[in-house]
Amino acid sequence: MIKTVVTLVKRWYAIPYLLLCSLVSIQSVLYLLGGNDFSLSWLGSAVALVPLVVFIGIVYFLPWIGIAHFIAIPVVAVLFGSFLAVIEMRAVPTFYTLFFGLGGVLAYIFWYSYLDRGDNQLLRIGAKLPDFSVRTLDGEILHSTAFLGRKTLLVFYRGNWCPACQVQLRELAAEFEEIQRRGVSVVLISPQAPQRSAAQARRFKVGMQFCIDEGNLAARSLGIAHRYGVPLGILGYGQDTVLPTALIVDERGKIVYADLTENFRVRPKAKTLISALDSVWM
Repeated sequence: MIKTVVTLVKRWYAIPYLLLCSLVSIQSVLYLLGGNDFSLSWLGSAVALVPLVVFIGIVYFLPWIGIAHFIAIPVVAVLFGSFLAVIEMRAVPTFYTLFFGLGGVLAYIFWYSYLDRGDNQLLRIGAKLPDFSVRTLDGEILHSTAFLGRKTLLVFYRGNWCPACQVQLRELAAEFEEIQRRGVSVVLISPQAPQRSAAQARRFKVGMQFCIDEGNLAARSLGIAHRYGVPLGILGYGQDTVLPTALIVDERGKIVYADLTENFRVRPKAKTLISALDSVWM
């Protein structure tokens, strides 16, 4: 019950926070441009919040894959803006800066990014991959038994709306030949609509197999469903998604590697996965 409430709060957090930050940013900029006495506190509020609003807006409404590389910009801006704000300590802009700016960044890093993921005994290393079924882009049902007899890298990702997922898939596409050279198939599974995964497949143009987990049924079978995991305001993806997960399965269907990240911003690098493959089979 508590976990569900926390997840709902996180789902409702991002867009209202963005709207409030936008209003405060506009007020700060208007003050600076309105012919008022110069104020370090109002300048600090603008410096802290404008880059933060731009960053969050790009994350949620484009989303641009490369934005993840620039997260340091709003963080540094918030720290510098907070420094400016507290020099003068005007009540309203200092509150804006510290509460919405510094407080918002700390909440994002130390609370919002974490997935409240419990221990998953189903996906422990050495266990047999549980049975599940997904659908291919051609509409065929693919059962997990189809992975028997071949080495398989299974990547469960949230969808096109998630910049961290897009960075992860782009890295896998760039290293696909190295992975394939090791005799490993790559299967990418998402609960998003088939046309969205098909668009991704066309974009990457490599032999990774995209599959659809309709209704998140496979994720539930594996204990990696993320109820209310799609932030409010992200349209066309429903409200439930999957906890980002990477599994390497051997020819007998045994799990030999599992990455069950607890932070949606942290995913195993493609080279890390290749090193894992080499440590198991070479």
